[in-house]
Amino acid sequence: MLILLLHGLAGVMLALWAAAHAALGFTVTVLAGAACAGVVMAALGAWLARRALPADAGRLRWDGQAWHWRGSIDRPLTRLEVTLDLGVWVLLRLHGADGARPLWRVASQRGAGAAWHGLRVALGAHAGEVPSDADDSDRPGAAP
Repeated sequence: MLILLLHGLAGVMLALWAAAHAALGFTVTVLAGAACAGVVMAALGAWLARRALPADAGRLRWDGQAWHWRGSIDRPLTRLEVTLDLGVWVLLRLHGADGARPLWRVASQRGAGAAWHGLRVALGAHAGEVPSDADDSDRPGAAP
């Protein structure tokens, strides 16, 4: 939902910026065009969100030693990253032990229920080891 909202807002703002840059003013036609741009960008955001965050349900499990993902793809995890924590919603990047492409999953307070606080504590405490040969040059903010 956040991706959809941000893409829609970006479309509206881009259209309004273009109208202001072209000195068209803010007429009904320009505002309708901005609304259309927002709808198109929101649809693009929805498509991207479906590709990046599949809807398949799964379970993240901590066995005291390591994390495991149980879903359409069952695999042990070497580590996970909490990439965005909004309090009631967490975006996770799961790194499998098999070296495959990381999975992106969302955990929510509604889905976890009473276990939500414990899950957030466990995510912070047991993220896993960062590989020693990890290349940090692709991380945001890394020095060139």
